[in-house]
Amino acid sequence: MISKMWKMLISSFGCELRPLIIRYHSNEHLRVSIIDGNSEKECRSRALESVKFCYVVGSCNGLILLSKTGMDLYDRENRWNKHVVLNPNSKNRGVTIINGPSGGGTLCGFFFHPKAKECRILSVRQSNNNQFEYHLYLFGEKRWRSTKKLYFSYRPDIRQKSLNFETRIDDHPAIANDALHWYISIVGEIMVFNMITEDFSTKPGPVVVGKGGCHLQHLSVKDNQLCFCYVGREDQSMDIWILENYTKWSWVRKYVVHLDWDLNKYPPGENFLTADFFRGVKVICIQKNELVLFWVHRGMFSYRLDKNTVKRIRLRNSHMDWLMRDYDWLCAFQAYHPFQSINERESEWEMV
Repeated sequence: MISKMWKMLISSFGCELRPLIIRYHSNEHLRVSIIDGNSEKECRSRALESVKFCYVVGSCNGLILLSKTGMDLYDRENRWNKHVVLNPNSKNRGVTIINGPSGGGTLCGFFFHPKAKECRILSVRQSNNNQFEYHLYLFGEKRWRSTKKLYFSYRPDIRQKSLNFETRIDDHPAIANDALHWYISIVGEIMVFNMITEDFSTKPGPVVVGKGGCHLQHLSVKDNQLCFCYVGREDQSMDIWILENYTKWSWVRKYVVHLDWDLNKYPPGENFLTADFFRGVKVICIQKNELVLFWVHRGMFSYRLDKNTVKRIRLRNSHMDWLMRDYDWLCAFQAYHPFQSINERESEWEMV
């Protein structure tokens, strides 16, 4: 059964399903809303008022997973080892607290297991042998266990906040072909976790980054295929590569998104820095032919890949907009994955 909120979100677009976006702010307390491209609906819950300084790990089957920001991968004591699951569609909009693994860890994935028919959480921590140790939380059994292959030599990238040296893991894997994928920038490879076999591996990325670096390298999913978005240091456009054959690992550069938009039509904000003109571009999601971008201090945009047209997505003004200087730390946007029945999921897998 499709939830009442989900019906309401898609009704304004007729038969065309638009990407749903999670918007969150976390300062004095957590505030979460869902954007459908035309409106923004806040999830009002008293339970959220007790949740402070959290970030959204991801969404799965209508649920939103949150964790505390600033958890250090190398902090074995893991002072705050609790995580929050929120169902924005439930009537009481309560939250469920999940204790982390006994030895600590940082969440790096939230996904639906196609065989077990349940959501699962993937957590990582550094072990004493310079390897990384992985654990899974099983929603059905409500417990943590180690992955079948406990250790792997890589972990998803971490980001460090320069002012207070907080670290956060890149917890937004691209999920396709029953696997989680992260781009490991230091080696230019894609790390893969097979959710069925629980094996880890690495694959080559589609782009070799030059010595000058780049403004953006982002792994995502379009129409159940992996895609890689790339903006080079000297570029004014974004290349979008599509993994057309997963078995042969064959990439094709399919789209070029020009980013030299009219500054008068889409003016930047007061805090916009010319030196970091393209660094503030964030890929939120790609659905069908619609690419949703957020440009820090400039706004959110919908770009039609089939027509090469751009349209601003109007966001509701918030008294917490000043937190944009802490984007990815105290506020951010993410794709929202609503509830799907088992039949809907199986029909998608048949089309792949």
